[in-house]
Amino acid sequence: MALSGPGRPDPEPVADRPSFPSYEEFASDLLEAVDSVGLSIEDVRHHVEPGLGERRFECTIRLDNDPPSRYHVHLSFTWDALLTFISAYGPGADCELYHDDEEAQDCPHQQLTPQPFVDVEAEFVLGDGGYELHELDEVRGWVDTVQTLVAKAFPDEDRPSVHVGVAVLGTTTLVEKFTAEHSWFLDFDKKPDLTAIARQIDTALRLVPQLADRLPI
Repeated sequence: MALSGPGRPDPEPVADRPSFPSYEEFASDLLEAVDSVGLSIEDVRHHVEPGLGERRFECTIRLDNDPPSRYHVHLSFTWDALLTFISAYGPGADCELYHDDEEAQDCPHQQLTPQPFVDVEAEFVLGDGGYELHELDEVRGWVDTVQTLVAKAFPDEDRPSVHVGVAVLGTTTLVEKFTAEHSWFLDFDKKPDLTAIARQIDTALRLVPQLADRLPI
């Protein structure tokens, strides 16, 4: 394989490139999917870790209401440096990172298609912090209520997890965090259905306001 610079292969022809997108393409497709189901998108951020070359996407999603609902979702994913390299130079090009040119030609990686994956993570914010907790049994009841309600938007075998964060100040226990969290594992064997993910988020967000009559937070 010819090199375009020290240790860097020429980009593969378009037809030979892997079927997974670049970071920019994936982030754009995800935002388009969320927008297509009518959700409001706020505070889109792109972060780069200079030392590792890792990139991270995040944004806030709400129902498109006026005034905006206090219930919202933090949506995010992480894109590591190897994914960026493979999406730019094609399957097997990552061998150039570990072998010299002669060794790379015989490396099995040259005949294998890499299996990149991305976890799209959603954190549903279900309550404001600062509620004083009087009985721990309250938490069990809250969790059961959330799991029963939010599970209507997800398959039985793939339900969100519920997270409760507390802080103890002297004899006072405060609830600082109350969220439901879910992730979608995308391995790019085929083009992921991002619109289906957006619809699940939309369905869950439309259910969540029912918690206002059932929870004190």
